[in-house]
Amino acid sequence: MPEIVYFGGPITALVGLRRVRVVTIFGRRAARLCGGRTTPVSFAQPPYALPTRKHNSAFTLSEVLDLLAQDEFSDKACSIAVIPQSLYSVIVTPEDPRASKRQRGQPEDPRASKRQRVQPGQPEEPRAKLQVVKNKDRVFKRSKRPSTAVIPKYTVYKPNAAECVKQSCPDPMDIFLLMYPPTLREITVEMSNLYSTQTKGKQLNLSMDELLTFYGILITSGYSSVPRRHMYWSVDNDVHNESISDAMRRKCFDEIMASVHAVDNTKITDDPFFKVRPIFSELNQSYKVMPFLEWLSVDESMIPYYGRHGCKQFIKGKPIHFGYKVWSIASSSGYMYHMEPYCGSHTLLPETGLGQGPNVIIGLAEKAQVPQGCKFIHDNLFTTLSLMDEMTKRGYGSSGTMRQNRLSDVPFTPLNAFMKFPRGTSEVLCQGEKLLVCWKDNNIVTVATNMEEKYTDTSVKRWNRHRRAFDNIQQPKCISQYNEHMGGVDLHDLQVSRYHISVRSKKWRWPIFAWSLNSALVNAHLFYRDVIGGTIDLLTFSRIVSQSLLKKFGTKPLSHGRRSLLSATVEDQARYDKASHWPINTMHRFQRCRRCDKRTTYACEKCGVPLHIECFKMFHGV
Repeated sequence: MPEIVYFGGPITALVGLRRVRVVTIFGRRAARLCGGRTTPVSFAQPPYALPTRKHNSAFTLSEVLDLLAQDEFSDKACSIAVIPQSLYSVIVTPEDPRASKRQRGQPEDPRASKRQRVQPGQPEEPRAKLQVVKNKDRVFKRSKRPSTAVIPKYTVYKPNAAECVKQSCPDPMDIFLLMYPPTLREITVEMSNLYSTQTKGKQLNLSMDELLTFYGILITSGYSSVPRRHMYWSVDNDVHNESISDAMRRKCFDEIMASVHAVDNTKITDDPFFKVRPIFSELNQSYKVMPFLEWLSVDESMIPYYGRHGCKQFIKGKPIHFGYKVWSIASSSGYMYHMEPYCGSHTLLPETGLGQGPNVIIGLAEKAQVPQGCKFIHDNLFTTLSLMDEMTKRGYGSSGTMRQNRLSDVPFTPLNAFMKFPRGTSEVLCQGEKLLVCWKDNNIVTVATNMEEKYTDTSVKRWNRHRRAFDNIQQPKCISQYNEHMGGVDLHDLQVSRYHISVRSKKWRWPIFAWSLNSALVNAHLFYRDVIGGTIDLLTFSRIVSQSLLKKFGTKPLSHGRRSLLSATVEDQARYDKASHWPINTMHRFQRCRRCDKRTTYACEKCGVPLHIECFKMFHGV
């Protein structure tokens, strides 16, 4: 079967075509084969030869499809290998004329920006800061019809990666392993074995099956917790977990937990999250299998941690007060698309000059490669009028509440006077394409948006404590949209906290590692529900995933360990009570007497202990 080597993003749009089979897919984004948008493609000369052009040897994706549709290729099938641009120099031989161009310093895709060509380990060039327009230099009008913002229409390109996954009819375990990608699992296996050799001087010999079994045990601990993790392997009836004890030995679990790693410690950098950086980067890539929805929520997510670390934060208004803060972008349903941990000046987000809030919104939109036409919802930590201007230029919708200290020189009615107005009163201002609405509910709320063509309101119910009945008041539409679509990140945190991994460790990186498994599990459940069409809840989904991992990849030990002290104490209390102890013939020849260690067929009916008739009285202390 001839092969086509494609250098660029994944061409998942070719999966459904006849005579075309994508054998290897690397990269981040699917190619968009519509609206004249194509991606440059190159071919290695062998193994597959297509007609070349005199001045340019690169073909567009649409030209490839035209060539495949010609009669001369009708009797042939082809495999397409999709290769990242970073591996171009490794695959293309020096004799290839395209390789010589690369050696002369010409980039493969001249349309790629400098930011996209920077390697992850190299520092980026300083970017020019954006211009900040002060409120006193703006002209506000008391109008309900702002200027029309040029924001592209939201479009979902099909077929996309999610539909390709749906065609394979995956089960819950397959979707979880898709969200927690094989690249991250391979890195974990390799680095854990290396870490064990470097620090302990012995080989861990961790395999992929053992790592997946380790994941299954951790997920099981989320919905079936015990005070101490060693109790999972206890033979006592009140805490024994057969699915865990039959999948992995306790000693093996402890060794993996002590050595699990994702980086090489000899290549440490000044990044405070150096040890867990591959976890965030790989999950950010795998989460893009779900296409971006129209409404996106941006907020901070908290990973609980109560130890000592320079990046530990305290947020008063969050359910989790102490922990690591992660800037996140998620859909209104709770599916997380991208996350960047906050670590001060080392946070991997661009500096725009507009302030921390706009830096987060614009940086997440850039790094997540959010398509134009999506609408961002954010709270008053992020919202500024300068952010609205920049989001409009980039083709994004933006809406969020604003703090009063950012409304200086904005001609709204003073707060003391506005509080005297009746409930449901609103005041509207326009500045360019931005609509600013001040609305009185229990308190005064100010919202800015660039997505409204004109001011509209809806009727909502509010409880009147004086009349002891509901009143119908008018609420601005932009505020009702904010209430409807804001909170996706908080919803993701809520789902993660419901069945979070209960196995604990003193290492600072362990909460992030455990949180990543729970986050991937929540995203997998939302993908299974929204794309595949499943109807099971998160608890059932977690149980199916954990038990599937334990059954498929676990190895049953040959024997269990010794009895616990609790089991021996309980047996001794029943042993000497001198009540209802009778010898019975069990008809089992190969059992040994507990007292003389010789073979016998008799046992105590109450204790279940093999005993000779002669040893029966002495064993029970009679």
